[in-house]
Amino acid sequence: MTPGASSAQMSQCTSPDPARAIIGCTAIIQKSGPPDLMGAVYSTRGMAYQKRGENDQAIADFDQAIKLDPKNAISLRSRGDFYQAEGDYDRALQDYNQAIAIAPKNAEIFIQRGNAYMLKDDAMHAFRDYDQAIALNPKLVSAYANRGEAYRVQGETDRAIADFDLALKLEPKFAPALVSRGLAAEDKGDFPRAITDFTSAIRLDPKMVNAYDERARAFEQIGAHDKAQADIAEAIKLDPSNPDLHKLR
Repeated sequence: MTPGASSAQMSQCTSPDPARAIIGCTAIIQKSGPPDLMGAVYSTRGMAYQKRGENDQAIADFDQAIKLDPKNAISLRSRGDFYQAEGDYDRALQDYNQAIAIAPKNAEIFIQRGNAYMLKDDAMHAFRDYDQAIALNPKLVSAYANRGEAYRVQGETDRAIADFDLALKLEPKFAPALVSRGLAAEDKGDFPRAITDFTSAIRLDPKMVNAYDERARAFEQIGAHDKAQADIAEAIKLDPSNPDLHKLR
């Protein structure tokens, strides 16, 4: 525990509620402590600020975390994730490269770097990273799910489905992989199978907006217009601030 920080403050700092996390982390920062622990606290607060959309505060905290502890791979990965979310893929890759040099057995950083490469349309390097992540941790669900999505985007639908199957074998309740497998089924023109996967995802996560959108499009393809409209209505209900995103195309 950071000197001067209570267990309650540490628990609050790591809360999934960003407002609570910011309060807890700030209390710890005000008391100061060893550079490595303070770097971790700044990084955690940065992620909380990012969740709230307070990007200036987020990047300031990530920068401070790395200044305090330049060898902290998790802080570098967190800043890389921030840059990736902002569309600054080159900066993201720089941070992921540094993080991997420090923690070459961290499979999740390879996945994030692979995602950045895919967003830069560099599939060759992306697949190398996904493969390396799987080599490091053959039971890492997100590695198969992300590689599967990369295969799907590249038009290698059968390989994509094989990866989604592996992800779901490891974690049958992983709703994002069900949606991705449904999209792959749509790519093959198998709309009933797609609807089955989208429906399974909705059962697992009734607030998963994109599952309703995709199931609506699949329903429309098989002529189930009323069901399609009902799903679009549900998507708009869940995401009322972006109604134009939820339309049949």
